[in-house]
Amino acid sequence: MLKARICGVETTHSPGFIYKTNACHADVLILFRTPYFVVVGEKRYEGEPGDVILHRRGSKVSHGHRDIDGIFADDWIYFDDPNGEVDVLGLPFDTPIRMGDADALASHIRTIMREKSRADEYSKRMISDILFRMFVKVKRADNKQKNELGIHFAKFNSTRLTILANYAQPWTLKSMAQLSGYSVSRFCSLYNAYFGISPMNDLLEKRIEVAKQLLLLDGYRIGDIAELCGFSSIHYFSNYFKKKTGKSPAEFHNC
Repeated sequence: MLKARICGVETTHSPGFIYKTNACHADVLILFRTPYFVVVGEKRYEGEPGDVILHRRGSKVSHGHRDIDGIFADDWIYFDDPNGEVDVLGLPFDTPIRMGDADALASHIRTIMREKSRADEYSKRMISDILFRMFVKVKRADNKQKNELGIHFAKFNSTRLTILANYAQPWTLKSMAQLSGYSVSRFCSLYNAYFGISPMNDLLEKRIEVAKQLLLLDGYRIGDIAELCGFSSIHYFSNYFKKKTGKSPAEFHNC
């Protein structure tokens, strides 16, 4: 049977809160009630209220509000799955799933909390059944998301190729979203789902890749490279380049 450990609904954290762990102590499901970021290993995702993510026991993760000053809120439940029922459903771990409703799982978790308090001879079976129904609901949302992603992938891939091919343009999230025909929030959510990176970080990765190539050539000043790669200033370029590579542009050129 599925087993519930600790859980919470509408848990609110103070501004600047970031949860970090090098190893989750159990499998966990989180439903985000506010705009969020989550980092799993080397991947960072950003999304909207109503997104769900599952983490395996032992996963290294961190998450919080996208805005450092924002109040972060979530629903969550730690669980044990000794018979691999979640695996049988084929639910993905460490990948956001769009539910589209910040209250999508609240009633399930509240019922589990009541059953844990009641703790009679029926509670374990009830909790297992409720957990399974909750995971089926998440799986249906995952199927819907995958169908939608498949339908729109070609259009999004074309949008991405256009952005990266014109990396020196002064792109904003608004201008990227307009190119795709989606709202900014929907564009960012789908972009993350398709490519596992935010659109702006994807663009910056491309600019750094080109900058590295130019720095290995003679005849380009660092200021010229910053401009050619679309950075707004040499100061911003130098700081960001060192943050990503561990070396200043000059150090990279001379190595």
